[in-house]
Amino acid sequence: MDKMTDDELRAFREQKVTELKHRAHEVRSEQVADGAIYPRIFFCTVYYTPKESGFTAERGFDATPITAPGLHARKYPRDFLLAVKKEGFGRINEAVDGRNYIRWIGDHRYAFAGAPVGRRGEVLVPRRSCAISSRNKFLRQHARLKIKSQTVNEETGSDEWFVCDTGAGVHPLQIDLYWGEDEPRGAIGRQRARPHGTWMEYAFEVEVTVER
Repeated sequence: MDKMTDDELRAFREQKVTELKHRAHEVRSEQVADGAIYPRIFFCTVYYTPKESGFTAERGFDATPITAPGLHARKYPRDFLLAVKKEGFGRINEAVDGRNYIRWIGDHRYAFAGAPVGRRGEVLVPRRSCAISSRNKFLRQHARLKIKSQTVNEETGSDEWFVCDTGAGVHPLQIDLYWGEDEPRGAIGRQRARPHGTWMEYAFEVEVTVER
């Protein structure tokens, strides 16, 4: 997938998601002693907390200092604020009143925060916390998942995840895995939304066990 253009990857994703949607209408979960197994109807992606330190002009980002409602006239790189809007939280270089993060709260506003948190205020744990869509018919908040996928397991080093977040743009069959704090991989195309520490973009047809 790394060699695909943005358009090619978008088309590939749409094709794979369409296949998963058809399969989801046909499969049933397998009840086992440890929980319920859902075979190959989900796909995984990665989200992260971008660090202000990575958004420099030298790396190709628009580092123009700007402010926004909620930031009390403090200024941050333009592309960093755009990344925070997309990812939800961002790590700032200098703490403000003991808070090391800013968060997007909607309606063009930001706020300072003590930590990246999930839907009900749980602090997000790198390589453990994950987000699902509120329209997911199979999984629920606070479910403990075991994800079987070579891509996920090798890239994140984890197969155990805890659902504690909801993503506005998350597909009903998507599990968005929290990578942690990182600088962006690059300033071009989809590299802006990828943490520097992993090459993972998608893992399709993963097997998910919802633990009892």
